Amino acid sequence: MIKGRKKTRPFTKAGERLDDMLGDTTQRIEEETQKLIAYINDELVPAIREHSTTALRIASEKMRQAADMMEASTRRKKH
Repeated sequence: MIKGRKKTRPFTKAGERLDDMLGDTTQRIEEETQKLIAYINDELVPAIREHSTTALRIASEKMRQAADMMEASTRRKKH
């Protein structure tokens, strides 16, 4: 060891700084992830459900119309 030099470990200091930076980043990512999950649950899921039921109702109506046409066609053929 050189005289007058403190026993410091440069990698230890760098590791501590890196740990501080990553720790802050990890916490921020966790917070943003929670916000994203809340947005999906509170905004997207209800909208998707609403549109899905609307789409099902439209499809149901179209199928009813198709069934009516098939019945009408069958009746015409019998007469």
